[in-house]
Amino acid sequence: MKKICKAAAVSLCSLALCASLAAPVGAESGEGDVKSAVYDVGVYVNGESFASDECVLIDSVTRVPFRKFCGEISGGEAVVDWEAETSTAVATWRGMTVTARAGEPYIIANGRAIYCIADNYIEDGTMMVAVRPMAKAFGVDVEWEGEERHVFVTGDASPIASADAFYDKSELFWLSRIISAESRGEPLLGKLAVGAVIYNRVDSELYPDNVYDVIFDMKYGIQFTPAYTAEIYREPTEESVIAAKLCMEGYRYNSDMLFFCTEAVRPNCWMGRNRPYILSIGNHAFFA
Repeated sequence: MKKICKAAAVSLCSLALCASLAAPVGAESGEGDVKSAVYDVGVYVNGESFASDECVLIDSVTRVPFRKFCGEISGGEAVVDWEAETSTAVATWRGMTVTARAGEPYIIANGRAIYCIADNYIEDGTMMVAVRPMAKAFGVDVEWEGEERHVFVTGDASPIASADAFYDKSELFWLSRIISAESRGEPLLGKLAVGAVIYNRVDSELYPDNVYDVIFDMKYGIQFTPAYTAEIYREPTEESVIAAKLCMEGYRYNSDMLFFCTEAVRPNCWMGRNRPYILSIGNHAFFA
């Protein structure tokens, strides 16, 4: 019997370092027109205070300077470069490469995509990234102490397992293709939502218990049209592969959505008439 997983394997609560309700210090900051309060936060790496003037808490996520964190956690061994053309920071250490691109809500470590919740951003020439995914990349632990707003990073660093060792190749192949086929041209969140539908069905007693069988399921008729056309066999977009990896790491955009359709047919289709509406992303409406 399947284990029904209503909670996301990697939820917003588990990834975010929850903020206290104390008044913010410093200036207001944020992306675009949305401003967010910036809080001071103490970060300690194996008991030593780290970059005390640079680490901040924004929208419940602790951000640390990429270059300094890589240097500190690796004992000064990591080599960090900057790719100006793509606004990407690149660290190499013991055969592992870690990249963080400004504006993206993930990092790539050893070929694996790790969700950050918050976008990477540049502040005064410094790439700022969420601490928890960076800790995961270097194989160390993170604990949050909310009352004092302290983050404790502990453990002996070691490179995260590579993508080839971690991901099931068949699962990645089919998941990236169905995401690409169903959401080509949609934003990353739309791609993640399609991936969530696949995995929520895997977790449900009503559907098969693996990605391939969910995609090609015909128990109630064709579920995903591209699976029965040539579209499923097209090379997936790069962002679709990243979305598939993020889902395979355990991130679930929503743990309830099981269906989706285009916005154009939502008012009159079976889902629109019979299933609880959750939200719309891009050209797709999602239902429980």
